[in-house]
Amino acid sequence: MDERPYWPRMAMAFLALGGLINATYLSIHRLRPTQSGPLVCGVVGNCEAVQASKYSVFPPSTGIPVAYIGLVGFLVLVILSVLSLQRNQLGRLSLPSINLGLASVALAFSAYFTAIEAWVLHEWCQWCIISAVVSLLFWALASFDWWQARRATNAEQFEAANATAV
Repeated sequence: MDERPYWPRMAMAFLALGGLINATYLSIHRLRPTQSGPLVCGVVGNCEAVQASKYSVFPPSTGIPVAYIGLVGFLVLVILSVLSLQRNQLGRLSLPSINLGLASVALAFSAYFTAIEAWVLHEWCQWCIISAVVSLLFWALASFDWWQARRATNAEQFEAANATAV
């Protein structure tokens, strides 16, 4: 029986959904920049400059728009997070391990793009910062959930070993 706390997985699903909404907004703007109007950026930052830079695609200058990568990535995280509310495995793979692995990739991408904003562009995009914060929080929750799953598995193995020893 899974005795892991339920709240981290629920929070992961909501965070991933928030990231998906954020990435959808940026993707729509990327698809139709003239019809969607300028990016709303608040009082801090220059979202238009960041989105118009060569770093708004990956790899830089010739790749896939980062907004599309975020859209697909957060969609996958939403699906896996919702699945992890109901089950622990996806085939033979552990969902906590999959979530942590994908969250680690998302966090690495966010760190890379945040560093580009800070040290190369010297411009900030609030939507990119929101995405980075969501990725960081998702990673922290996925790490906690993975740790809880490992503890539960170790406890089950310990109990099974003790039951056979008696």
